Amino acid sequence: MADQGDDGGPPKKKFDMESWPEAYTYNPGGDNSHLNPTMKAILATYYYTVDKPVTAIHDWIKSQKRVSYPYYHRKFRRVPGIEECDVQDQVCIYEANEQFQRDHLVDQEILRLSRQDWTRCCFQEGDSHFVNCRDFKQRFDAAQKAYDTKYGDLGVYGNAMKAFMKQKHRMIEERREAEKQEA
Repeated sequence: MADQGDDGGPPKKKFDMESWPEAYTYNPGGDNSHLNPTMKAILATYYYTVDKPVTAIHDWIKSQKRVSYPYYHRKFRRVPGIEECDVQDQVCIYEANEQFQRDHLVDQEILRLSRQDWTRCCFQEGDSHFVNCRDFKQRFDAAQKAYDTKYGDLGVYGNAMKAFMKQKHRMIEERREAEKQEA
């Protein structure tokens, strides 16, 4: 065979590095000896006037920016709820609405993750998912019930005040039902 050695062993090297030394020693970025003196002067001027100062400023800015936590783990302080705000205090109402929106997003993510866990378990277990995925299903049902209790029927423009009024009406209904049960 042509690719094997004379003794039938492994193939010989196709390229001998000693016969092509210039192919292995050429460094296109580091050696400027092949350039004429004018081009060397232009490259040196560019390096010392543009590249080196920009790199130094970039490194200095990067060293100054020391964030102890990633941007996606930003922690907001808890603000008072809408029930603690005065009717005329617009700043407090605005902060309560922003807090409500953040809580809504967190609750949506909790619901999404519990649904994802349950669905993944159902796919993995196949026909036996009724027994083996019962815990995931119960967790998802509890999260869905809690989400619907708090955010159901608020609509697209739901805010902290609407959720508070919904909670107030639900508590009044529960009290009336308890009074009917006692009487």
